Amino acid sequence: MKITFWGVRGSFPVSSPDYLKYGGNTPCVEVEAGATTFLLDAGTGIRAAGQALLERGATRVDILLSHPHWDHVQGFPHCPLLFCEGAGITIRSLPRPGRDLREIFDAQQRPPFFPIPLDRAKAELTFADLTEGQAQQIGAATVTCHRLNHPGVVGGFRIEHDGAAVAYICDADVYGDLLLADDLPAASAATRERRRQDLQDRARDLSHRVDLLVCDTFFLPEEYQPDWGHSRPDDAIQLARAAGARCVALFHHRPGRTDSQLDALLERYRAQVDGQLELVAAREGMQVTL
Repeated sequence: MKITFWGVRGSFPVSSPDYLKYGGNTPCVEVEAGATTFLLDAGTGIRAAGQALLERGATRVDILLSHPHWDHVQGFPHCPLLFCEGAGITIRSLPRPGRDLREIFDAQQRPPFFPIPLDRAKAELTFADLTEGQAQQIGAATVTCHRLNHPGVVGGFRIEHDGAAVAYICDADVYGDLLLADDLPAASAATRERRRQDLQDRARDLSHRVDLLVCDTFFLPEEYQPDWGHSRPDDAIQLARAAGARCVALFHHRPGRTDSQLDALLERYRAQVDGQLELVAAREGMQVTL
């Protein structure tokens, strides 16, 4: 498998000389698994990803959508594949009570938000629900989706192909004390704790012995806000050690985090793991071959 990072920021895109090294686009990660191409999320990084796919003649793609918060879908209307005759885009995500996946994307592309409605797309669009916890063969790869601890319905992914595996844990507060999945009501504190622990276990299952763990590390410990649904580098390291992951890519960087600050953050946590775990900070254009 080959993984390419096209967008690595969280919340909203940023543009400044201070962000040239790591990039300012919101989440989009390409995974090439044999003849099958996946895009993890459809943030603003999908524009460059779609252009690169067209340039190499890849016009069929599966988008695995973690959730429809704006930073994860706002690039979709600008994806070049969308307006390419003969292209095929399948969008897969966990179901959301009362909200059809196509309806969510259609609403984003209606006036007054966008001038070109979804039904004018030239690509063939398919929308499909994923079953939580069920491994599914998609093209050449096996894909598993699990719920994560974040406001709304959020899924993390595990993709396996030809003996290699990558996990995508974004957005999630893996080790937070609050149950943030708001469609999982809990009548008692004990029930809430069991459900929070279950979501933590699911993140670990997705990450089990993966070659690469792409993990939400939006907050530093001193910045942490427990109701936002995001993790810290310490959480990513703890998850990787619990799951036996080989390498961690710090991801979903806080938008105000400059290149020099990200360099310092990476140095700080590499010193902490002391060579016992491979650690990288995701940046646009970075490629990892598994």
